[in-house]
Amino acid sequence: MSATTAPSRRLILVFILLLTACDELLIPTDFEPTGSPFSLNPGITLIAIAGDRQHFSPNGLYSLALVARANNSAYASDTLPGGLLFTSSKNSTQHMIILKDHPVTFSTNNTTVVLGVFCCNRRRLIPAETDTFMLGPLTDNPGLRQLAELVRHKRISENLGMVQRAVWMVTDSTGLNQAYIDSISALPDE
Repeated sequence: MSATTAPSRRLILVFILLLTACDELLIPTDFEPTGSPFSLNPGITLIAIAGDRQHFSPNGLYSLALVARANNSAYASDTLPGGLLFTSSKNSTQHMIILKDHPVTFSTNNTTVVLGVFCCNRRRLIPAETDTFMLGPLTDNPGLRQLAELVRHKRISENLGMVQRAVWMVTDSTGLNQAYIDSISALPDE
Protein backbone atom coordinates (compact mmCIF):
# COMPACT_ATOMS: atom_id res chain seq x y z
CA MET A 1 0.00 0.00 0.00
CA SER A 2 1.44 3.37 -0.96
CA ALA A 3 1.77 6.27 1.48
CA THR A 4 -0.88 8.27 -0.38
CA THR A 5 -3.47 5.47 -0.43
CA ALA A 6 -3.80 5.10 3.36
CA PRO A 7 -4.75 8.77 3.99
CA SER A 8 -7.20 8.63 1.06
CA ARG A 9 -8.88 5.55 2.52
CA ARG A 10 -9.11 7.20 5.93
CA LEU A 11 -10.63 10.29 4.36
CA ILE A 12 -13.20 8.18 2.52
CA LEU A 13 -14.05 6.28 5.72
CA VAL A 14 -14.47 9.55 7.64
CA PHE A 15 -16.73 10.89 4.87
CA ILE A 16 -18.89 7.74 4.92
CA LEU A 17 -19.10 7.86 8.71
CA LEU A 18 -20.18 11.51 8.65
CA LEU A 19 -22.70 10.88 5.90
CA THR A 20 -24.36 8.02 7.78
CA ALA A 21 -24.27 9.88 11.10
CA CYS A 22 -25.82 13.03 9.65
CA ASP A 23 -29.10 11.66 8.35
CA GLU A 24 -30.41 15.22 7.95
CA LEU A 25 -28.09 15.81 4.99
CA LEU A 26 -30.26 13.53 2.88
CA ILE A 27 -33.45 15.62 3.23
CA PRO A 28 -33.37 18.53 0.77
CA THR A 29 -36.66 20.28 1.56
CA ASP A 30 -38.47 21.69 4.58
CA PHE A 31 -41.57 19.85 5.84
CA GLU A 32 -44.88 21.33 4.70
CA PRO A 33 -48.26 20.11 6.00
CA THR A 34 -50.29 17.93 3.65
CA GLY A 35 -53.36 15.83 4.22
CA SER A 36 -57.12 16.03 4.44
CA PRO A 37 -58.86 19.21 5.59
CA PHE A 38 -60.11 19.30 9.17
CA SER A 39 -62.95 21.44 10.48
CA LEU A 40 -64.32 21.86 13.95
CA ASN A 41 -67.87 20.82 14.77
CA PRO A 42 -70.21 23.28 12.96
CA GLY A 43 -71.49 24.42 16.37
CA ILE A 44 -68.05 25.91 17.12
CA THR A 45 -66.56 29.11 15.71
CA LEU A 46 -62.77 29.24 15.64
CA ILE A 47 -61.44 32.65 16.69
CA ALA A 48 -57.65 32.22 16.70
CA ILE A 49 -54.74 29.83 17.20
CA ALA A 50 -51.48 31.28 18.53
CA GLY A 51 -48.24 30.22 20.17
CA ASP A 52 -48.38 29.99 23.97
CA ARG A 53 -45.19 30.05 26.04
CA GLN A 54 -47.06 30.66 29.32
CA HIS A 55 -48.77 27.28 29.73
CA PHE A 56 -47.79 23.61 29.68
CA SER A 57 -49.58 20.50 28.49
CA PRO A 58 -48.37 16.99 29.30
CA ASN A 59 -49.17 16.00 25.71
CA GLY A 60 -46.60 18.15 23.92
CA LEU A 61 -43.24 19.81 24.36
CA TYR A 62 -44.72 23.14 23.24
CA SER A 63 -48.15 24.77 23.56
CA LEU A 64 -50.65 26.51 21.35
CA ALA A 65 -53.66 28.50 22.55
CA LEU A 66 -56.80 27.72 20.56
CA VAL A 67 -59.58 30.29 21.06
CA ALA A 68 -63.13 29.41 19.97
CA ARG A 69 -66.74 29.69 21.10
CA ALA A 70 -69.98 27.71 20.93
CA ASN A 71 -72.45 29.16 18.42
CA ASN A 72 -75.91 28.25 19.68
CA SER A 73 -75.92 26.04 22.76
CA ALA A 74 -74.33 26.74 26.13
CA TYR A 75 -71.46 24.38 25.28
CA ALA A 76 -70.13 22.68 22.17
CA SER A 77 -67.52 19.92 22.08
CA ASP A 78 -65.28 18.22 19.57
CA THR A 79 -62.12 16.11 19.50
CA LEU A 80 -58.93 17.21 17.82
CA PRO A 81 -57.45 13.95 16.48
CA GLY A 82 -53.86 12.83 16.86
CA GLY A 83 -52.06 13.73 13.65
CA LEU A 84 -53.76 17.12 13.32
CA LEU A 85 -51.35 19.73 12.00
CA PHE A 86 -51.38 23.45 12.72
CA THR A 87 -50.01 25.36 9.75
CA SER A 88 -47.88 28.38 10.62
CA SER A 89 -48.77 31.66 8.94
CA LYS A 90 -45.04 32.54 8.80
CA ASN A 91 -42.33 30.67 6.91
CA SER A 92 -39.92 31.40 9.77
CA THR A 93 -42.05 29.60 12.42
CA GLN A 94 -42.45 25.85 12.79
CA HIS A 95 -45.61 24.03 11.79
CA MET A 96 -47.01 22.10 14.77
CA ILE A 97 -48.75 18.75 15.33
CA ILE A 98 -50.77 17.13 18.10
CA LEU A 99 -50.04 13.43 18.42
CA LYS A 100 -52.76 12.44 20.90
CA ASP A 101 -56.50 12.97 20.59
CA HIS A 102 -57.53 16.13 22.45
CA PRO A 103 -61.17 16.64 23.48
CA VAL A 104 -62.18 20.32 23.54
CA THR A 105 -65.26 22.08 24.94
CA PHE A 106 -66.23 25.70 24.34
CA SER A 107 -68.85 27.97 25.90
CA THR A 108 -70.68 30.83 24.17
CA ASN A 109 -67.95 33.17 25.45
CA ASN A 110 -64.54 33.04 23.81
CA THR A 111 -62.85 30.05 25.43
CA THR A 112 -59.10 29.33 25.32
CA VAL A 113 -57.86 25.73 25.25
CA VAL A 114 -54.15 24.96 25.68
CA LEU A 115 -52.94 22.27 23.28
CA GLY A 116 -49.78 20.23 23.76
CA VAL A 117 -48.00 20.15 20.41
CA PHE A 118 -44.72 19.17 18.79
CA CYS A 119 -42.65 21.15 16.28
CA CYS A 120 -42.35 19.89 12.71
CA ASN A 121 -39.44 21.99 11.38
CA ARG A 122 -36.25 21.80 13.40
CA ARG A 123 -34.63 24.74 11.62
CA ARG A 124 -37.52 27.16 12.13
CA LEU A 125 -38.41 29.24 15.19
CA ILE A 126 -40.43 27.96 18.15
CA PRO A 127 -43.85 29.67 18.21
CA ALA A 128 -44.26 32.83 20.26
CA GLU A 129 -47.52 34.44 21.33
CA THR A 130 -47.42 36.63 18.21
CA ASP A 131 -47.32 33.62 15.87
CA THR A 132 -50.63 32.48 14.41
CA PHE A 133 -51.71 29.19 12.90
CA MET A 134 -54.40 27.71 10.69
CA LEU A 135 -56.24 24.56 11.75
CA GLY A 136 -55.26 21.52 9.73
CA PRO A 137 -54.77 19.54 7.74
CA LEU A 138 -54.99 16.05 9.25
CA THR A 139 -51.63 14.64 8.18
CA ASP A 140 -51.28 12.10 5.41
CA ASN A 141 -47.59 11.62 6.22
CA PRO A 142 -47.13 7.89 6.96
CA GLY A 143 -44.34 8.49 9.50
CA LEU A 144 -46.36 11.04 11.48
CA ARG A 145 -49.43 8.79 11.36
CA GLN A 146 -47.31 5.90 12.66
CA LEU A 147 -45.94 8.08 15.46
CA ALA A 148 -49.44 9.27 16.46
CA GLU A 149 -50.56 5.65 16.62
CA LEU A 150 -47.50 4.64 18.66
CA VAL A 151 -48.14 7.29 21.35
CA ARG A 152 -51.97 7.09 21.32
CA HIS A 153 -52.23 5.19 24.62
CA LYS A 154 -48.78 5.95 26.03
CA ARG A 155 -47.85 8.26 28.90
CA ILE A 156 -45.46 10.61 27.11
CA SER A 157 -45.32 13.45 29.65
CA GLU A 158 -41.94 12.33 31.04
CA ASN A 159 -40.46 11.71 27.59
CA LEU A 160 -41.54 14.75 25.57
CA GLY A 161 -38.00 15.39 24.32
CA MET A 162 -37.74 11.87 22.93
CA VAL A 163 -41.12 12.23 21.20
CA GLN A 164 -40.07 15.62 19.77
CA ARG A 165 -36.92 14.03 18.37
CA ALA A 166 -39.09 11.32 16.79
CA VAL A 167 -41.22 13.99 15.06
CA TRP A 168 -38.09 15.64 13.67
CA MET A 169 -36.78 12.25 12.54
CA VAL A 170 -39.90 12.01 10.37
CA THR A 171 -40.21 15.62 9.20
CA ASP A 172 -36.55 16.69 8.96
CA SER A 173 -34.73 13.43 8.39
CA THR A 174 -35.12 9.95 6.95
CA GLY A 175 -37.86 8.65 9.28
CA LEU A 176 -38.19 6.68 12.49
CA ASN A 177 -35.61 4.00 13.08
CA GLN A 178 -36.35 0.74 14.86
CA ALA A 179 -34.61 1.86 18.06
CA TYR A 180 -36.97 4.84 18.37
CA ILE A 181 -40.02 2.73 17.54
CA ASP A 182 -38.98 0.27 20.25
CA SER A 183 -38.32 3.06 22.78
CA ILE A 184 -41.71 4.66 22.21
CA SER A 185 -43.45 1.28 22.30
CA ALA A 186 -41.79 0.64 25.68
CA LEU A 187 -43.24 3.80 27.27
CA PRO A 188 -45.77 3.10 30.04
CA ASP A 189 -49.44 2.92 29.12
CA GLU A 190 -51.80 5.62 30.36
